[in-house]
Amino acid sequence: MSDKGTESAANGAPQVTENSITAGQNDALIVAKDVTYSYRNGEQVSRGVKGVDLEIRGGEFVVVLGRNGSGKSTLAKLLNGFLVPDEGTVTVNGVDTADDDKIFDVRSTVGMVFQNPDNQMVASVIESDVAFGPENLGVPRDEIEERVTEALETVGMESYRTGSPNRLSGGQKQRIAIAAILAMRPKAIVLDESTAMLDPKGRREIMDTILKLQREKGMAVVLITHYMDEAIAADKIHIMNDGEIIASGTPREVFQNEAAIQRAGLELPVAAKVALNLKKAGLNIGFALTDEELAEEVAVALTEEKCESK
Repeated sequence: MSDKGTESAANGAPQVTENSITAGQNDALIVAKDVTYSYRNGEQVSRGVKGVDLEIRGGEFVVVLGRNGSGKSTLAKLLNGFLVPDEGTVTVNGVDTADDDKIFDVRSTVGMVFQNPDNQMVASVIESDVAFGPENLGVPRDEIEERVTEALETVGMESYRTGSPNRLSGGQKQRIAIAAILAMRPKAIVLDESTAMLDPKGRREIMDTILKLQREKGMAVVLITHYMDEAIAADKIHIMNDGEIIASGTPREVFQNEAAIQRAGLELPVAAKVALNLKKAGLNIGFALTDEELAEEVAVALTEEKCESK
C-alpha cells in the first residue's frame, strides 16, 4: 500500500481523523528549495533532479512537463516524501518531508496517483479499496462511509461501488485510484503520468476529474505529464530537462518560449503548432493556445487579407 502513502499507518503511525497539516487557498502548500536527488546503484550514480526550486499553492493547478528521463517523476515523488532530497528541502506547509516523525502527515496531506492504477488496488471490491486509506487513518466507520460516497461521487463512479475493479476500463480504474486518495481528504494530489497508459477517452475522463477537483474542491493538483495538450488549462507550467526546471510560467508564456520547448525535446500543443506553421507560411496570425483561439486568429487574418486585396 506504499503507493497510497499509507504504509506508515500500517506500521503503527498515530491514529488521527484529520490531517494535522493545513493550508488555505493560495497559501504556499508545497515548497522545494534547491532540491537535488540522485539514484545510486552500487558505484553508479545517475542524477534525478538538480537544484530545483518550486512552489505550489493551495487550489493551484500545476503541470510539470518533460520527456522520459527529464526528472519529472523523480520530482513528483519528492513532493510528498516518497523520496527525500540529497540536498535542499521539500516542505509541506512548513513541515520538512525529511522529518520521519511527520511523514505520515505529509503523505496524508499530499496524495499521489501513479501511472498504473492496478498497482494501487488493494481490494476486490471498489468501495473497500476506497475505504482502505481512511481506515488506516483511524477514521470512524460512519465517517468512512461518508468519505467513500463523496469520493466516488466526485469522480463519477458511485454506481460502481459494489463492483470489482477488475471489470473497469483503464480510465475508470484511474478514477477509482483518485477516489482512494480523495477519501483521505488531502490538500493536494500529485498525478504522476496518470494518463500515460490510457486511450484518448480515458485521458479525457481523468482531465475532467482533475479540473473538477481543482475548480470545485479547491484542491491543489500537480500533473506530471509529457502530453502538451493536458497543460493548456494549468495555472502554471514547469518544463524539465536533464533534472532541471528550464522554464516556468503560464501556459501562454511557456508555449511561446520556443527555445525551451526545443531544448526539452517537446512539441507545442496542436493549436499553437498550427498557428506557428501558418505564420511561417506567410499568414499574419497571432499566437493561439486552443482550437477556438486558432479559428478566431485564422478568421481575422483571412478577413484582413481580403480587405487589403480590395
